[in-house]
Amino acid sequence: MHGVGLQFGREEPPKKKGKGNFIRRMTTLRRGAPSQGRSAMLQAALMSAGMGGNIRPHFTCHDSIRRHILYVYNIARGSEKTLRREKFEAFLKGTQGALWVEPLTQESYSFQDFFWVWSQNESAWSAVRRHEELDASKPISNYFISSSHNTYLDGNQLSSNSTADAYREVLSNGCRCIEIDVWNNPNSRSTSRTPSKSPQMEHRRQFSSNSIPRIAAERLDALMSRHSRSPSAPQSAFSSLESKHSRSPSAAQTTFSTLETRESSTTLDPRDLVGSRSRASSRSKEDKFNGEPVVHHHGTMTSMISFREVCIAVRETAFQRNPLPIIVSLEVGADKEHQEMMVQIMKEEWDGYLLDKPFDHIDHITQQPRLNELYNKILIKVKRISDKQVEDEIERGRKLGISSIRAKPPITKPLADLAIYTHSEHFDDHQSLHSRTPSHIFSLSEDCFHALAHDATKIRTLLSHNRDFFMRIYPKGLRVDSSNPDPSFHWRRGVQMVAMNWQRTDEGMMINDAMFANTHGWVLKPPGLLSDENVDVEDIPRRTLDLRITVLAGQAIPLPRDRRQLGGVGVMGDRKFRPMVKVELHVEKQKGGNQDLVKETVVAETDNPDWGYDSKSLEFFEVKDVIEGLSFVRFKVEDSSSIRDNLMAWACIRLDRLQTGYRCIDLLSKTRRKTEHAKLLVKVEKVFRAETPA
Repeated sequence: MHGVGLQFGREEPPKKKGKGNFIRRMTTLRRGAPSQGRSAMLQAALMSAGMGGNIRPHFTCHDSIRRHILYVYNIARGSEKTLRREKFEAFLKGTQGALWVEPLTQESYSFQDFFWVWSQNESAWSAVRRHEELDASKPISNYFISSSHNTYLDGNQLSSNSTADAYREVLSNGCRCIEIDVWNNPNSRSTSRTPSKSPQMEHRRQFSSNSIPRIAAERLDALMSRHSRSPSAPQSAFSSLESKHSRSPSAAQTTFSTLETRESSTTLDPRDLVGSRSRASSRSKEDKFNGEPVVHHHGTMTSMISFREVCIAVRETAFQRNPLPIIVSLEVGADKEHQEMMVQIMKEEWDGYLLDKPFDHIDHITQQPRLNELYNKILIKVKRISDKQVEDEIERGRKLGISSIRAKPPITKPLADLAIYTHSEHFDDHQSLHSRTPSHIFSLSEDCFHALAHDATKIRTLLSHNRDFFMRIYPKGLRVDSSNPDPSFHWRRGVQMVAMNWQRTDEGMMINDAMFANTHGWVLKPPGLLSDENVDVEDIPRRTLDLRITVLAGQAIPLPRDRRQLGGVGVMGDRKFRPMVKVELHVEKQKGGNQDLVKETVVAETDNPDWGYDSKSLEFFEVKDVIEGLSFVRFKVEDSSSIRDNLMAWACIRLDRLQTGYRCIDLLSKTRRKTEHAKLLVKVEKVFRAETPA
């Protein structure tokens, strides 16, 4: 076949053996991570081409796309034999809307030179506009933060493996809010155990009465024991309650499972989930965790890993290529002794990174730090439990007939003291939104948030709160398959952290990838949602959108292994493959609206499809109330000949970053792998208009 000497994109890293599907997918995907060197490479190549250089790195372009590029070239040159420099500049700046064009040095350009220079100018070639430099001068509640839920899992929420590698992969891909569920070591029996020595540490790790205050925690423990119906500790009381009703859950237990008292989304009854593997592990004679706390999804059949191992993985990966801070959301079921170990382990493994005391110039009682003051810092998010909160929960439990409504021990003072600028605060109802403590974070399930957001009497209070203070949303407990909500619904209402199950590639995760693509995981909110603005909910800037997308051709659409024949660009793949492209517009849904926001092309053929020069355009006209920076366009390449699991490749782009003109879209496989050659060529026409007053 005929090819043009071009190269763009990165080579895939070599595959590592022995990794699970989730880890393998994430290793090959660098969404949200800062790019290293690609921009410099493209600019150098462009300058070389502009100066008449002969460097032509090899890239094979399939005829399906090449035909359309030649068609564009012929239109641009008109009746002339070659493309004059003036017309080329007009094409790049006018038709393509390129923001920056390297000076063109040739008087005229052949087709090959035209293709080379155009494709090496990212502003003129790529469908995605490069993200603007981050303004890091705002208080930290003014940003959306790429967030993960149950980060340690590599699959579903019930029976998958827990692995420290999951932290390495999400952090490498731009995630800046991770979750760690910490529990007692099941083999720990001693009440005087000290954490084992870290291989990286040369000093002894022992607790002194001066370094670890115990007074507050002991007072809370005594308070809990006085009010409990049994003399056991809160954890034991809940365990006995489980045993008593192990076969038929009581109404009280059902009530307990629905209370919004935890940050974890799991609402399933643990007795129905704990299997023989977990029980066998707890009876093991050998303690492979050295008596230290463990990380796992409590009450499920997921495996356990060491809390220290997780901390090491975070330390090794967190700031390799990204200086922006990380928020560690701790879900703590560990007792006082293990919490003391947690504090010591974090201080050891995160030495130099852990923010363990307030800045001298930032009073955490009255103000938030700015993002640029937290570079290379790890912030701890954990609950602070007061005497009054414990008494209130015990009283509520007594009314429900439960000896202790708390399934977890209270947070000790040494651990709570680490929650400086990001502390968890219990959310009771919409009255809680009037809290004005700068460091507080409310964690709500998606169901609880939807109930608030759809209440017209509460939405203004919700938006007002989220302009100045943190809110985190986690998936509802019924998402045991690790599926995800649509994060854009929550972002439009000012939520900073929407915790996603990175283990699953679905609509929600695709939108999340689009929001944080080519960023460092922190994105400044759009106007109307910032803390220094007093804008009513009805006055947040919205516009009417007219969007027309014409899908022209594609190449190297990734096929499942069992569908491949010879494969490769330029070689015909599976002749039975019948691709079609669905284009979905993700905007705020209108009440009572029935506008079709999903369009699709006709069916084409092979994994190098060509829809022709007169391909039917997919049109989205008069789409109202669009917030450009919080709306998305999703491209899905599907196999129309397959009844089930027909997604072959996809791309998702934030609407304000979708560039107009003839554009190339890099495709990802359904497992989120980026392949060098998989692309779509499309034509984009996008117009925004001011809303017409009713």
